[in-house]
Amino acid sequence: MHISVSFTELIFLYFFFSPASYFAAGLEMSPILESKLLILEEMSRTFKAGGFLTTFQMDRQFALNLRTKRENPTEFQGEAYYEEQSLSEMNPHARKMAIRDSSSLRLQLAFLFCDEEAMAQILDRIKDYPLTDGQPPRLHSRLCFTGLAAFALSGKNGCKPYQKLGHDVSGL
Repeated sequence: MHISVSFTELIFLYFFFSPASYFAAGLEMSPILESKLLILEEMSRTFKAGGFLTTFQMDRQFALNLRTKRENPTEFQGEAYYEEQSLSEMNPHARKMAIRDSSSLRLQLAFLFCDEEAMAQILDRIKDYPLTDGQPPRLHSRLCFTGLAAFALSGKNGCKPYQKLGHDVSGL
């Protein structure tokens, strides 16, 4: 099977992996990262690469939620990405991928900000998604925080089902 990819698509794929690798490595959030993501968003608009645009907007909102004071830091309701509005404008396939990706980032925020209600809502939202992904840094973060959140909640009243999810993730 031969897959044909243009030079522009290769560039986008390279940059697509960069923010997830940056976040997974635990590097410092800064306005410099956000400015680079803004450039990638503009490139995505120029080349009409909507999927990449959504990803870069999510990544920038994630960085903003970590770096700046927010009323609700686990929600994507900011200047870079407003989740509810964006999802309402997508086709079903794009929406499914965007929910997986935004939920993965939001779960990290919920765990870091100890928002158990958000962790439960997000775990319920993503429980039926496969525990696989073609992008290792994104997969690593998703599985790591799915397991952490599931085990953090598993001892709470009414949250026993999360224990199975935590075991499923840890057994990979």
